[in-house]
Amino acid sequence: MSRILLTNDDGIYSNGIRAAVRALSELGEVYVVAPLFQRSASGRAMTLHRPIRAKLVDVPGAKVAYGVDGTPTDCVIFAIARFGDFDLAVSGINLGENLSTEITVSGTASAAIEAATHGVPSIAMSLEVDWKKTLGEGEGIDFSVSAHFLRRIAGAILENGLPEGVDMLNVNVPSDATEKTEITITRLARKRYNPTIEERVDPRGHPYYWIVGRRTKEFEPGTDAYALKVERKVSATPINIDMTAGVDFEEIMKILNSKMW
Repeated sequence: MSRILLTNDDGIYSNGIRAAVRALSELGEVYVVAPLFQRSASGRAMTLHRPIRAKLVDVPGAKVAYGVDGTPTDCVIFAIARFGDFDLAVSGINLGENLSTEITVSGTASAAIEAATHGVPSIAMSLEVDWKKTLGEGEGIDFSVSAHFLRRIAGAILENGLPEGVDMLNVNVPSDATEKTEITITRLARKRYNPTIEERVDPRGHPYYWIVGRRTKEFEPGTDAYALKVERKVSATPINIDMTAGVDFEEIMKILNSKMW
């Protein structure tokens, strides 16, 4: 029987992770290791300055479930150290889409990337929702269609594996998708948000700052953002964790050896 690791960045009490357990338990034994609390936008951060703690949590359908007071990356490291090898790792179902090169900020995508560095084929699964609901536990959100696509994609990977050169899939499901919505293979958009700083003043007159982001509204065809936001398709982006640029190294050497400086 297949062994499947399931994590997320919304926390172990998120309804998205429970929907994922129901979908994946049809395919194998599901081991859940997820943060005890909301850890969105934590990227691949690891907890190195203090010990992490874990407690058993009752998650129906899971073979075992641990909540960890750390990051999504911590959870993947804990799971592999504790339970050994897995046939597949899934991060999600996330509350809110994870698009563009900004997936390196996402705790959801970063957990899948971490699993991929251990040689485990991985899926980051996200559902487009109203941004006001992205930091909750998914109350009132219908995960049935995203769970359908997760089960479909996970089953295909367990049966056939990923192609050579692909370490993980970053999947985004539109909020209005049905089980008949088309899946399209995409590349990462350049950016989804243009972050900036907003200054405010506290009651004592001291300034403080929020990082805020203005959403990009125009996307290039063929990208994940265009597929999700314009075409309203399920976007599946193949990711290779080797970020080395595919260029002629000699050209780089010519630049570095230039005497113009």
